[in-house]
Formats: sequence, structure tokens, C-alpha cells
Amino acid sequence: MEQNLTVEVLKALADDTRLSIVRKLAKADGPVTSCDIVCSCKMLSGLSQPAASHHFAKLVKAGVVREQKQGTRKVYSLATDVLESIGVDANKL
Repeated sequence: MEQNLTVEVLKALADDTRLSIVRKLAKADGPVTSCDIVCSCKMLSGLSQPAASHHFAKLVKAGVVREQKQGTRKVYSLATDVLESIGVDANKL
């Protein structure tokens, strides 16, 4: 089971866009909206809303990111415990 988790997490992190999202979440003080992340990152600035949703969904499915609904918006936070369980330090990504 742990090997499957490791593979899924590493696959999710293997994409430059998703890795940029994770890096932004690692630096955030708390949960943030996808728009806040996309708007604040030069690499992601041209990302369409459907593409951003796709990348966030992949990260959520892999367990790297947690998603919560706040009213009509979704906020995201990094699942550092999942990353640490496979030996990944989010602050060093």
C-alpha cells in the first residue's frame, strides 16, 4: 500500500505545473484558493481555469493537496504529513 502511495505522489509531482503549485502551497501560511496560487506564480499566469482545476484535481487525488469548500470557493492546503510519510520535505522542493 505504501509503495502505491509513493508512486502516486511522485507521479503527481513529476509535472512542472503541479510542482509549482506544491511549492506555492508549501510557502503559504494556510489554505489558499487556486486563483491566489495561479495569479501569484509567473509560471502559472497563463494557465486557464480548466487547466488549473485539472492540476489541482490530480494533486488532490494523489493525496498531496487537501481541498475544502468555503462557501462557493474551494481552498487548498498542502498535505505535509503525506509527503513526509514518503520521505519528501515540502520545504526542499
